[in-house]
Amino acid sequence: MKLCGLIFLLAFTVRFINLLFLDLNIDTYLIEDQKFYWDWSLKGAYLPWNELSSLLLTERMPGAFLFYGFLQWLTTNNLFFVLILQALLDSFTCVIIFLCAGLLNKKYELFTGMFAIFSPLMIIISSQILSDTLFLFLFTFSLFFLLKYWRSSNSKKYIYLAGLFLGLSTFIRAATFPLIFISLPIIFLIIKKSDNNYLKCFSTLSIFLLMALAPISNRIVENMIEYDTYSLTSQGGSHMAYWMVPGVLSVSKDMDRNSAVNLVNMEINKLGGVTGQPFKDSKKRVNASINILKQENIYNITYAWFRSSVINIISSPILIDYRVRSLSHPSFAKEGNITKWVETLFSNKEYFSYLIVLLFSFICSLFCIYSILMGFYVLTKSNLFISFLSISIIMYFSLITGPTVSPKYCMPYLPILLYLQGMSISRFILFIKNRQNS
Repeated sequence: MKLCGLIFLLAFTVRFINLLFLDLNIDTYLIEDQKFYWDWSLKGAYLPWNELSSLLLTERMPGAFLFYGFLQWLTTNNLFFVLILQALLDSFTCVIIFLCAGLLNKKYELFTGMFAIFSPLMIIISSQILSDTLFLFLFTFSLFFLLKYWRSSNSKKYIYLAGLFLGLSTFIRAATFPLIFISLPIIFLIIKKSDNNYLKCFSTLSIFLLMALAPISNRIVENMIEYDTYSLTSQGGSHMAYWMVPGVLSVSKDMDRNSAVNLVNMEINKLGGVTGQPFKDSKKRVNASINILKQENIYNITYAWFRSSVINIISSPILIDYRVRSLSHPSFAKEGNITKWVETLFSNKEYFSYLIVLLFSFICSLFCIYSILMGFYVLTKSNLFISFLSISIIMYFSLITGPTVSPKYCMPYLPILLYLQGMSISRFILFIKNRQNS
């Protein structure tokens, strides 16, 4: 417990120091989705007295807005103190990651915890008004209880808590909604490991499913009654049309994002255009996207997905930091093609400072990539089931993210990457010690 406390304290100290070096002016600091989360929370989004249209509220899950609304009320809308409280939450996540590593292998828990403490991605995201920090906290808790049950399968409460926290993470982000059902066969195998009675296994699995659906049941019922849909949000169509399709077309046709979006909108108009009905419009955007993607080579689609997933893992989180983003640099989304983006970056003296930061971060990323690959090699040799589970989680989130580029999309499976790094460094240090003793 003392070590857990130390990890929490050190993690919070690092995050607090980072906040001290930020210019937390609401008008300039909050950009893009951050401003969106902050403003909606101020307006009481998803509360009975909210000032927003019900059509807008179908786009996102309520959890993050209720969370920030509570923090705003608690701190009288003080951005610095809101981020302080979020830093505390993220520090606790570091402790959970440490405990998860200990459940897998005690030898690797310390370095995994250290990587979590100093994770640039966690530090940077926790200093932003986004849903990712809260989601990671809840989703990591779900993994913790799943591992806890796997290690001590005599207590079914852990499998129920794993389901509950998976449901709570879905209340924050709908991305884990399909995972609730996809995970059922794996959960069943884990339960069956300790109980060969099929009736009891299915009973336990049913309670797991009910616990996972409980936090989002109200949302499911509301959408069924009002919109006749099982979907949790209407955002899926927009993500596919305006992010996934442009990502593929940037590979197959070297098309910039604006041109790709115009192409998608033309296809939507062919299908009758948008109607103002959120879920029907979402479905129309999905159909328009499918029509465009049907014309593409499967190789280009696969390559676009794979390339983006690799870029997200190897890209330095420093690049999404407020201070780095303030440096003059070309827009990746505008260029649409990584080759063009790099050429633009090197050809303009205005981007020199950003280029230096990029090169430094690239060197750091090489170390991370190597340690992750080595860790995965060690994990595969030592525990094939956990290795399969880890790669499945990574592939799942990479698949639903699509060919969309940003380091933050690694957040859901970041605990896995940190554990792999912890394994790699621990093994390396052990190797050095053995060499010195021989």
